Amino acid sequence: MTLPVPNLDDRSFVDLVRDARERIARTCPEWTDLSVHDPGITLVETFAHLTEVLLYRLNRVPEKAFVEFLNLLGVTRRPPAAAWAELTFTRTGPETPRVAVPAGTRVAAAGAADPRPVVFVTTESVVLDAGAAEVRVRAYHCEVVAAELLGLGTGRPGQVLRTGQAPIVTTTEPLDVMLGVETPAAEAGEGAPVRDHDGRSFEIWQPVAGFAGVAPGARVYLLDRSTGTVTFAPAVDAGGQPVAAVPPAGREVRMWYRTGGGPAGNVAAGSLTALREPIPGVAVTNREPAFGGRELEATDAALVRGPYEFFALRRAVTARDFELLATAASAAVARAKAFTRSTMWAFARPGEVEVVLVPHVGAESRPDWRLPLAAMLRVQTDDVRAEAQRDLDARRALGTRVVAGWARYKAVSVRARVVVGAHEDVDAVRRRINDRLHATVSPLPTPLNPAGWAFGEPLRASNVYRMLESAEPGVRYVDDVRFVVDEVPDGAVRTVVADRFQRDTWYAGCGELVFRSSNGGDGWETVGRFTGEEVRRVVAAPDARRPGVVARPGHLAVVTRTEDGGSAIRLSADLGETWTLVAVLEPAVADIDWIDREGVATLLCATDSGLYEVPAVAGGVPLQLLVDAQDPDRGFAGVRSFVSERGVHGVAVTAQAQQGVYLSVNGGSAGTFTHVGLRGVDARAIEVQLDGSATVLWVGAGESDPSRPGQGCHRARLFEADVRWERMNAGWTGGTCWDLDFDGRTVVAATQSAGVLRLDTSAATPQWQASSVNAGLPLRDRTRFEPVETLAAGGIGGPEHRTLAGTRRGVFRSEDGQAWAFVANRETRQPVTIPETWLLCSAEHDIEVVREDATSGH
Repeated sequence: MTLPVPNLDDRSFVDLVRDARERIARTCPEWTDLSVHDPGITLVETFAHLTEVLLYRLNRVPEKAFVEFLNLLGVTRRPPAAAWAELTFTRTGPETPRVAVPAGTRVAAAGAADPRPVVFVTTESVVLDAGAAEVRVRAYHCEVVAAELLGLGTGRPGQVLRTGQAPIVTTTEPLDVMLGVETPAAEAGEGAPVRDHDGRSFEIWQPVAGFAGVAPGARVYLLDRSTGTVTFAPAVDAGGQPVAAVPPAGREVRMWYRTGGGPAGNVAAGSLTALREPIPGVAVTNREPAFGGRELEATDAALVRGPYEFFALRRAVTARDFELLATAASAAVARAKAFTRSTMWAFARPGEVEVVLVPHVGAESRPDWRLPLAAMLRVQTDDVRAEAQRDLDARRALGTRVVAGWARYKAVSVRARVVVGAHEDVDAVRRRINDRLHATVSPLPTPLNPAGWAFGEPLRASNVYRMLESAEPGVRYVDDVRFVVDEVPDGAVRTVVADRFQRDTWYAGCGELVFRSSNGGDGWETVGRFTGEEVRRVVAAPDARRPGVVARPGHLAVVTRTEDGGSAIRLSADLGETWTLVAVLEPAVADIDWIDREGVATLLCATDSGLYEVPAVAGGVPLQLLVDAQDPDRGFAGVRSFVSERGVHGVAVTAQAQQGVYLSVNGGSAGTFTHVGLRGVDARAIEVQLDGSATVLWVGAGESDPSRPGQGCHRARLFEADVRWERMNAGWTGGTCWDLDFDGRTVVAATQSAGVLRLDTSAATPQWQASSVNAGLPLRDRTRFEPVETLAAGGIGGPEHRTLAGTRRGVFRSEDGQAWAFVANRETRQPVTIPETWLLCSAEHDIEVVREDATSGH
C-alpha cells in the first residue's frame, strides 16, 4: 500500500490564533480584551495568516524533493516531435534539363496569418531530372541549427553545456541530432564518424541513455532534448577519472540539431505551397496532410511517469517495462501493450514478447474526439516501428525476442434509439451522445477514457446502456441497441478453412479480402486485402499429428485470381497478420495444397494448364510437374497431398475435361503419376480420408444438368492390389459436389442445390442425409438451396461437430450438422469481438433521439 506522507507542520490558522491567545493569557494577564475588535488581536490574526501560508509552502518540500529525486534518476520531459510531410515538387515553366532541390529547402504554409508561420525543411537533396514531371521528398516542421558552438571543452569530468535553442525536436530520422568534438584527423578513432566544418574536423559522439556500463574512453554524452542540456561523463571514484571520454580542454564542441516542431505542424493537404527561397520553374505542395507533430510533455505528466522509469531501470523485463520503453522510444507512439506470444499464438516460439504500438494522433486531427481510421493508419509508418524495435532490442533480457508491430483496428458503429425528456433539446442530446461514444470507443486516450479502449475488449450492448443511461443528462432510457461493422464475409464466399493449430480459428475468402475468426465465426476481422484480385483458395498448414507431416503452425497460403486471368500466390506465417508474395502464375490456379520437399515447405498448384510446385518463399520459382506425358499441359481441378499410416507420401489430382484421377505414391515427383480411373466423370472436389490404417481417396463429381440429382461422390481405398472406385450416391440430390471435408467418420459435402449433405461412413449401408429446407441455409426457391461452394469441419478447441459453409450470401455455421445460422452479419445485437492484440475504434454512429411524449403518442 502507499505509505502515508506526514505534514511537517499541520497547524492551521485557527490553531495558530488559539495558541497565541493561550500564550497571551499566560504571559500577559493584564491583556484582557482578546476580542476580534482589539488591535493586538488583529495583528495576531495577520501573522497567523502569514504563518499558515509559510507552513503550506513548508509542506510542499516533499514534492520538491520528489522532483529532485527524479532529476537524479535522469527522468526528463519528453521533447516535442516535428510533423513531417511528403512534398511534391513539380515543373511549372518550360522544360529544363535538370533542376536541383537542395537539402534545407524551406516551404511555408501559404496564407498563414501567424507572425511565425509553419515552415517545413527538406533534409535531403533531390533532383528533378530531365523529362520528369515531379519529384517527392520528405520535409519536417522545424528549424535546422547547423554546427552551433556550445562551448569549449574543459577536460574535466561532468562538464555541462546547453544549446542556444530548446527544446530539440525528435523526428523519424535516426540522425536528427549530432554532436561533434573538435578532433585532429590523426586523433580520431578508427572508423569513427567525422564531420568537417569551417576547415576543422569534428568527431561525432553518440548519445546514450546513461553512463552505466559504457566502456572507458567511449565518446558518449547525455542529452536532455527538452532543455537542450548536454552532459558529459562524470567521475565516480576518488581519483577523479571519468567513466567515459570527455572533451579535451580548449576543443570546440558543436551540435547539429533541429528545433521547433509541435502540433502546429499537422497542417492539411495542400497547405505547404510557399517556397521561402524560390526555385525557378518549380512549384511545391503536400498532397497528403502532415502528421506526427506533438507538443512538449507536460511537467505533471512527467512526474506521473517518473516512478515507472525508476521501476524499469531502462531494462525490459516485465510487460510494463516493454510498454513504457516502447512509448519512450518515439514521440510518435502514444501507447503500447506487451503480450507473451506463446499464450496467444500457436506459431510463437518460447521467449517471444509481442509489443503492439498505437500511434500518436494530435488533438487537432481528431476534433470532438472523432478519430478516422484512415488517420491512424496513415501515421503508422515503418520507420517509427523500426525505431521502437531497435530500442527494445537493446534493452531486452538475454534469451528474449521482441516483435514490435502496429496495432490492428476494427471500426464499429452504434445504432440505438434513445428516449429523452419532453423538454430536452433533441439535437443537443444527439450531439452529446455522439461525442461520448467517439470519446469512449477510441484507441487513443480521451478525457472520458484516459487509457483508451482496452486491447481485446469486446463492445457489448451493456456498455452502451451504461454509457448513456447513467452518464448522459436528459436520457430516460435506451433501447434497440445494434452494432454495425464495415467488413464481414457476407458476399460470395469462395473458400472456408479451419486452422489445425490455433484454437477455434477459421478463415474465409470473400471478394478481395481474407477474413479470420478467432471465436468460431462469432466475429470476423480482415487480415488480407488484395486490391483488384479475387480470393479463390485459402489453405492452412496441414495437421501434423500424422507421422511424416512437418508442423507449421500459423502458416497460410492464399490463391487469388488476378485481373488478367492469372493467379497470385501469397504466404503468411502468422495467421494472416502479414503476407508475402510467393509467385504469380500465368495460368489460373484452381486448387493448392501443402507438401514438404526435404523439409522445405512447398505448394502444389493445380492449374488450367498443368500441375506446378512452388517453394513457399518470396520469389519462389514455379516448377511444372509432368503428370501425363501424352498431354503435358492438361488442366487440373483439384490436388491433395497426404501421408498414409505407413508413412507413404502421396499426391492425387483430378483432371479437367472428365479425364479422371492421377495418383503418385512418390511424393508427387515429376513422372511418378499413374492414372487410377474415373475417366468420363466430371471430377471436382478431392479429399483424402485417413480412417485408421486405411487411406481413402474421395472425389466429388460435377453435374451439368440441373434437373438431375447428380452422381454424388466416388471413393477408393489406396495401397490395395488395385484402385477400385465405389460410387457413393445413395440419397444424393444436390447436383454438383463443390467441396468435401470430414467430421470424424462422417463425410460432409457442399452441393449445388441441396445445401450441405452428410454421410456416415461407419454405417452398414451409407446414405447421404439431406439438409432440411428449414435448416437455415439460404434458399433460392421452396425446395432448392443456394449453391454451397465451400465448407470446413472440425477445427480445434471449439464444439466437436462445428462446420462452417460458404455461400454466395456469406458464411453459415452449424454446431450439429442439422441447424445452420448466418454468422457474417454487418449489423448485430451480439457483442462485437476482437482478438487480443486488436482495438476497437468508432465509425460514424447512428443515434435516433426522440422525446418521451412522442413515444407515448401525446
